[in-house]
Amino acid sequence: MITRVGPYRVHSEHHGSGPPVVLLHGLSGSRRWWRFTVPALAERFTVHVPELVGFGGSRRRMLVRQPDMQEMAEVVIDWMHAVGATDPVRLVGHSMGGQLALHIAAEQEMPHRLVLVNASGLLRPWTLPEAARLLSAALPPRSWGAPAFLPTIAADAVRAGPRTLLHATRHLLRDDVSSLLGRITCPTLLLWGALDPLVPVSHGEVMRDGITDARLVVLENAAHNAMADQPELFNRVLLEFLDE
Repeated sequence: MITRVGPYRVHSEHHGSGPPVVLLHGLSGSRRWWRFTVPALAERFTVHVPELVGFGGSRRRMLVRQPDMQEMAEVVIDWMHAVGATDPVRLVGHSMGGQLALHIAAEQEMPHRLVLVNASGLLRPWTLPEAARLLSAALPPRSWGAPAFLPTIAADAVRAGPRTLLHATRHLLRDDVSSLLGRITCPTLLLWGALDPLVPVSHGEVMRDGITDARLVVLENAAHNAMADQPELFNRVLLEFLDE
């Protein structure tokens, strides 16, 4: 399905029936990053899976620049209204998608429940010790996540292209969600992979402490893509929270 939102064409898939759930993928991702999650959710919910501008099937036209995080959040809000995914929506965001979900939840009284999966958005000091720590954390193969998922990551990154990835990464790293945390009023679940070398569990702890009604669940054998690394456990914890 293609939905026009301003100058953008947003590609999305829709599955199941019931209350709406929106799944937002991370940087360089696509709808395929949720392929283990959608079947479990579609048994109880209407699952809306957009591909963010610049990624997957939502390719931006050459003369349209990559939107920054606030602009992307506004695109997603307009898209949610256009497809009827608002009443009352469960919003689930992974990595950059989690960062966008925080913007949406802070600006709108829309989410009935919010789920942040290894969410980015907290600034970090890019010192030499921090760079060394990140490198050492990323070296063990188990930190890369499920090997079977790596071809999907690579293919989606190639499809997005270096220009889009460069601009989107720059927007992501310049955006700090710290001031938004206190404005989140809906029940919030933070789902984190313990082995994540990109966004460590300590970031999840900061977000949990900053959001009034939040709890953190750490998946011990998952890395950055927790929904693909430990899909059965991830789905069980997610459904328990959404069904409460």
